Amino acid sequence: MKFFKSSLASLLLICALPASAQVLYKVEGNGLKEPSYIFGTHHLAPLSVIETFGASEPFNSATQVVGEIDMTQNPMELQMAMQPHMMAPADSTLTKVLPADEFPALNEEFKKWAPMQGMELSMLDPMKPMVVTTMVTVGIVSGQIPDYNPNEQLDTWFQATGAANGKKIVPLETAEQQAALLFDFTPISLQAEALVEMLKDPQKSVDSAKKLTEAYMKQDLPAMLELSEKDDEHPEFMEALLDKRNADWLTKLPGIFNDGSTFVAVGALHLAGDKGVIEGLRKLGYTVTPIK
Repeated sequence: MKFFKSSLASLLLICALPASAQVLYKVEGNGLKEPSYIFGTHHLAPLSVIETFGASEPFNSATQVVGEIDMTQNPMELQMAMQPHMMAPADSTLTKVLPADEFPALNEEFKKWAPMQGMELSMLDPMKPMVVTTMVTVGIVSGQIPDYNPNEQLDTWFQATGAANGKKIVPLETAEQQAALLFDFTPISLQAEALVEMLKDPQKSVDSAKKLTEAYMKQDLPAMLELSEKDDEHPEFMEALLDKRNADWLTKLPGIFNDGSTFVAVGALHLAGDKGVIEGLRKLGYTVTPIK
């Protein structure tokens, strides 16, 4: 289950040549009257990267903001949309799919990375193992990022700030679609194995998260893609997570760009590789150039 250690960390980033490694691009040509921009995010990066990577001016110039899902909707509605996909069947709750003799030790390790002090595995018993794995991954990755503030999530900031300034917010998919991919795609038995392995040896996940974060701060998309593919034991999931979503987004972005200057903020890994959004837009006839 080495795959889950890299792919779940990749979810937080979820190709340009090394000599021009960037995470901010300008989109022009193909009949566009004004340029649009694409910014690759790390979902737990500090807001300081907006200035560091030069995204402030392009963001301010845009009339609409595009994200993976609509982060400006009511948090309760967002949670209700995702919750059905996060709940396990009655015969597959955590206490039923995790080894009983190892549960106390797994619980102690979980508490180190839990989102709230005092939270224990038993409190999440109705949830699918992937939900817990995601929580642990966030705890691990956030520990590798200086100045990380959980109240200042990068993708949410772009949308909330854009909406406050009268910009149109355009999601590329629904919360239900994203939740179904994250929590329904992989069989619960494999989710349980991955969670056990992660909690038994969290240092591997710490090392992976550190490398991915370092690559992002260097704006090195090829390195990030290589790290996400290393030890990948579940290519079907990665194809659904990146390639298929990229292909779907590429059918929507041209129409969005035609509506006005757009600032797209999506996970950085969606920009990378031959099947990434950057190369996909070029194949559609757009001129896509990195902004240093």
